[in-house]
Amino acid sequence: MILKKTIGCAACDETGYAGRTGLHKCLEGTDTVKRMILKQALVEELREQALNDGMTTLKQDGIYKIFKGDCDLKQVMAVCIV
Repeated sequence: MILKKTIGCAACDETGYAGRTGLHKCLEGTDTVKRMILKQALVEELREQALNDGMTTLKQDGIYKIFKGDCDLKQVMAVCIV
């Protein structure tokens, strides 16, 4: 897969993009996660369980959108801890 660089113009203020694209992660409220929240589990424990349950992280969503051509690495690195 080839990463492409954006080509800007005056209409997009030299960004190469029109509009905005969001990066998202969504924590699914599985029974296990719900029990952990009720027991006031540590955030890192919740994160580990969510990843085991198939959660996509913000960084993973960003990487997916880079390869889709919706954004570039610079934009993803601006909002994600790498």
